[in-house]
Amino acid sequence: MTKGGMETVEVFTSEGKGRGLKAQKEFLPGDVIFAEPAYAAVVFDSLTHVICHTCFKRQEKLHRCGQCKFAHYCDRTCQREAWLNHKNECSAIKRHGKAPTENIRLAARIMWKIEREGSGLAEGCLVSIDDLQNHVESLGEEEKKELRADMENFLEFWPPQSQQFGMQYISHVFGVISCNGFTLSDQRGLQAVGVGIFPNLCQVNHDCWPNCTVIFNNGNHEAVRSMFHTQMRIELRALSKVSPGEELTVSYVDFLSVSEERQQQLQKQYYFHCTCQHCQKQLKDDLKLAVKEGESK
Repeated sequence: MTKGGMETVEVFTSEGKGRGLKAQKEFLPGDVIFAEPAYAAVVFDSLTHVICHTCFKRQEKLHRCGQCKFAHYCDRTCQREAWLNHKNECSAIKRHGKAPTENIRLAARIMWKIEREGSGLAEGCLVSIDDLQNHVESLGEEEKKELRADMENFLEFWPPQSQQFGMQYISHVFGVISCNGFTLSDQRGLQAVGVGIFPNLCQVNHDCWPNCTVIFNNGNHEAVRSMFHTQMRIELRALSKVSPGEELTVSYVDFLSVSEERQQQLQKQYYFHCTCQHCQKQLKDDLKLAVKEGESK
């Protein structure tokens, strides 16, 4: 299954993991396998006045939205590009009296896009928001309490004239954000500045020794009238040679961490136990070490 701009990959059912992506052609280290703009993205609460809300670059002087006084942009180019996604948000912030938290802003942007385009496949997406995992049923009591609070705050922010969504669907969107949100960085790549949803990237499964990595590209908004003008996007790049038909994988956690730490983080945030070859080898090595220690006593 492929869709506009995603002809180099295919969705397939990965044994024990559900959906995954595999390569349709050979890739060499450093090759861009695909690039994907955000379905929706927002700047972190603490950085809304120093990071552009369109390209996520840090700038010394930003232009503030004259209506809501909340959104900030590099220049008129970024402000114009943002208007489709900011229009409803702008009105809602003015009505509400203040901007809500980043999770609520991101959920609202997702649902305004669904209101505009429907919940089916968006342009260039292999799967819809409806098809993404939410893991709501796996939440602990404290996480469920936080979810209920987010949903209550969301309903206070969501305008009565906008499309009304059921509580189950709202919880699905918040669940998708929780386990599929991708952290965005500034142009230096040194600081996390926001979070976004990228449906195609969500299909790439985890491996503790991955063959791909994700790079955030802030795009080039200065070259408006040239072939070099590009949008903010993520790029999935090959780390090693990838053969046609091979599954594409990334590491959801720091793969330099020890096996036990990786397993704990994956279980806590993504609700699965990793059984990749790297973890299996570590498990075997640990068992061998335990046997040797037992024999020496």
